[in-house]
Amino acid sequence: MLDTWSELEDTEYNEFDGIINFRDVGKTVNAFLGKKVLKEGILFRSAKLDDASYKDRIRLTEVYGIKSVIDLRSKTEHLNAQEKHAFLQKNLPLKIPGITYTRIILPSRRFELFLLWQLSWFNIFKFLLLYPLSRPHAISLISTHALGPLGLPSLSLNTLSHSSPSISLCLSSCLSGHPKIIHCTQGKDRTGLLTLLILLILHTPVQAITHDYHLTNSTSPLIRSIRLAEVREVGLPDSFAETDQAMVSSVISWLDATYGGVDGYLDAIGFGEQKRERLREILLCRGEDDNDAKEKDVGISPVSPSASPSDSEEGDVMVVQMGKEVGI
Repeated sequence: MLDTWSELEDTEYNEFDGIINFRDVGKTVNAFLGKKVLKEGILFRSAKLDDASYKDRIRLTEVYGIKSVIDLRSKTEHLNAQEKHAFLQKNLPLKIPGITYTRIILPSRRFELFLLWQLSWFNIFKFLLLYPLSRPHAISLISTHALGPLGLPSLSLNTLSHSSPSISLCLSSCLSGHPKIIHCTQGKDRTGLLTLLILLILHTPVQAITHDYHLTNSTSPLIRSIRLAEVREVGLPDSFAETDQAMVSSVISWLDATYGGVDGYLDAIGFGEQKRERLREILLCRGEDDNDAKEKDVGISPVSPSASPSDSEEGDVMVVQMGKEVGI
């Protein structure tokens, strides 16, 4: 097994100009375990792709063959990205042509309501006044007085509890054999939680799951300072710029205590054994060539166009194809 990122570090990951925290989940797990148990070149994770250069975009589509992106960011995060893009007057579109974007807000609106009720009455009133006037200041209020005090492990547990429809849709969006990227803003907490669930479905050893999760911390001081600036900007404590040592064990313990394990939780949220087996077929090495797996249709659309608001929490899901947005 590998103990450090330097042993795994691959020059291909360092050649991106504007994409950080990027890695092939299968390659990461295989390198840590010292054997090939997951298919490589299918499931990737990263931070936001907004700053991808032209070279980065070519690398994603032509070298890695990325066909779809699962974007877990909130409406506010997307608005901020659009404003920054317009301010910098970049000549590249935010969305990469030829890639299908599935936007699934995680945590969901149900979780946002949960956070709102963690505030004092005074701060609830203040939030309601601020929101239409200055959305960033309203979000900062929530971050300072609700998200920050929760801490990262509790944040993950409450996301699992209050955002189950969104999580089920995220996992269903992975049920295709083509290469895809899961990302949020920093590619750390929401992306880490979804990756954790996927690896549990694949029966990945906990040590390898923990290794993948904490690789986010193995970055340069410059990137670490960027993460720190981002969490401070939204009113979160500095601890949110790093992964949390207790996150993986806390999630697994909560799943065991509350649902009897990850399978019980996934059954409860509608991602049953048939879907889990399809995911294993896509991502586990079972004597099938990786390139064949990328072309294989497993018989289920990533996000069903017929999904109803009751299934997906209206407004939490959007599919974007070639720059066209289609609400689900």
